[in-house]
Amino acid sequence: FRNTFQGGKKVVQEQWIEPGDLVPGELVVLEAGDKIPADIRITFCTEGAEVDNAALTGESLPEARTVEVEGEGVAVHEAHNVCFFGTTVLKGRMKGIVFATGDDTFLGQINETMTQC
Repeated sequence: FRNTFQGGKKVVQEQWIEPGDLVPGELVVLEAGDKIPADIRITFCTEGAEVDNAALTGESLPEARTVEVEGEGVAVHEAHNVCFFGTTVLKGRMKGIVFATGDDTFLGQINETMTQC
């Protein structure tokens, strides 16, 4: 979504944006089959929404997603209200706010750690 102003009023428009053009703070809409283009905190999702995190965790089972905030002490990569760059939406529809892109994503940080070894 992008914000524009017309006649002094703020208008939110849905448009396709290349993943490389996303910046933190943008709202993203995802549905089944979509590759997740950035690290995203979920603000809305349909009941039963699931993602495939195999690219990050190697886990073959789908993981449920929700808007519910995790309790204190839960690592971001274990939170169920977050989706990560490089993973895939398997079921449902979600909206969320981008909080990391490119090398700042969880996958980007893993890659950086691996290249330093």
